[in-house]
Amino acid sequence: MNKIAMYLHGVEKNFGGVRALSGVDFELRQGEIHALLGENGAGKSTLVKVITGVHKADKGEIFLEEKQTIIENPIDARKKGIGAIYQELSLIEPITVAENIFLGNEPTKTPFGIYDRKKLFKNSQDYLEFFNIDIDCRKLVSDLGMGQKRIVEIVKALALNAKILILDEPTTGMSQREIDSLFMILNNLKEKNVTMIYISHYLEEVFRVCDRATVFRDGKKIETFNIGSVTEAQLIKAMIGHEISDKKKRSGRDLSKKGSVLELRSFKTNLMRAAVSLKIRESEILGITGTVGAGKSELAQSIFGNGEKTEGEILIHSETRQIKTPIDAKKNRIALIPEDRKTMGLFLDDSIADNLTIASIDQTTVAAGVLSKKKKNEISNTIGAKMRIKPLKINMPARNLSGGNQQKVVIGKWLIGEPDIILMDEPTRGIDVGAKGEIYDQILQLSSQGKAILILSSEFNELIDLCDRIIVLKNGAVAGEVEGRDATSELLLGLSLGGNRYAEI
Repeated sequence: MNKIAMYLHGVEKNFGGVRALSGVDFELRQGEIHALLGENGAGKSTLVKVITGVHKADKGEIFLEEKQTIIENPIDARKKGIGAIYQELSLIEPITVAENIFLGNEPTKTPFGIYDRKKLFKNSQDYLEFFNIDIDCRKLVSDLGMGQKRIVEIVKALALNAKILILDEPTTGMSQREIDSLFMILNNLKEKNVTMIYISHYLEEVFRVCDRATVFRDGKKIETFNIGSVTEAQLIKAMIGHEISDKKKRSGRDLSKKGSVLELRSFKTNLMRAAVSLKIRESEILGITGTVGAGKSELAQSIFGNGEKTEGEILIHSETRQIKTPIDAKKNRIALIPEDRKTMGLFLDDSIADNLTIASIDQTTVAAGVLSKKKKNEISNTIGAKMRIKPLKINMPARNLSGGNQQKVVIGKWLIGEPDIILMDEPTRGIDVGAKGEIYDQILQLSSQGKAILILSSEFNELIDLCDRIIVLKNGAVAGEVEGRDATSELLLGLSLGGNRYAEI
């Protein structure tokens, strides 16, 4: 067995009373590619941030090559040989590959410390050739494909003597040919005794390139598997948890006689990676899910007019409509509860009343378009009481509310305009159980009033409890559709990870 490159013992991390990591033990062997698996919110990202020094663990110990250490910050992590390559590239496009590789660490001529450009290119090319990477170090990064850029990021980390590489969804935005090339590079790195942590939602990638996989759920390490002796079904069940298999199914509703409220026909905007077709009827609750990067938010933003349509059409009540802006969406009685309430849904420093009425300002005016404070307060108190916002002090800044009550404000401000179509992007992310229950009650009540509701969520249990149908996206395209009464977390995750070939798990 290979030596231990890193070992974490009893690591705990809390955020405001929420336990993100609970007594985690994690072992990483030299020269292995070790997958971290789990649903969104399982604890993978928090673990990586502890390893890279972004967060300090509240409890626990970290050992590098069997020596206990403290990782103070990301710079300290890099000094200790830990590098991370994230989905968002950190390369500077207008300069060369070589300049990016040695950025901030440029070779110099002695004894004067003059920048040595010749040595820069030689050292860069030596690195690339040592790892069998066929990229010209003199090329501008802007001229490279996504796969080559990702590889340059890896070499940049190796040039800083990284012994442990963390790869977070490394194939994002890459073609199959680029993925094949990346995997060949990763195998070469493994032969050079580079140790890697591989984070991905795609099990086919894990089985192709990884040696072991550790599954996280609810901030706890569930189990570590040898890839050669585990099945896809076993990994999925470990990620989900056996206890949910007996979860009660939503009873089916016959909505076949209800009219179509929203329909997309091969609809695509510049925000989306693939065209999508779907239909949602009056009173229907339709779920959209998928792994990180599947395209849920992009679809919601596109329907709401935040993307430029490139193909297909959108129909409201069976009539084709041109929705080019959010103003057009609002005129067509479409509301959007965005994924990030703090930056996209609220003016945090403004009052609850201002936030509640901003989307329906016309209802708070009197003659000559003059704003009526009395009307604004009446509307705010009425909708605030309906949404059970606590405390309902309408002149208090929205910033002072809890996350759950902030989300109630975001939902409430759109309900004032009585929309027919409500798009909810991660409607209960980051809020407590009590507030979740109240928002679920509101969703069911809105459905009973005939509203067409589209819930875009990564929480499978939420969709199973609420939705009449669930559509699964993968890489922006529809991977499958499940009736709410037939949905299980295993089935939804299977479709999210690998399309229809996982659907029978």
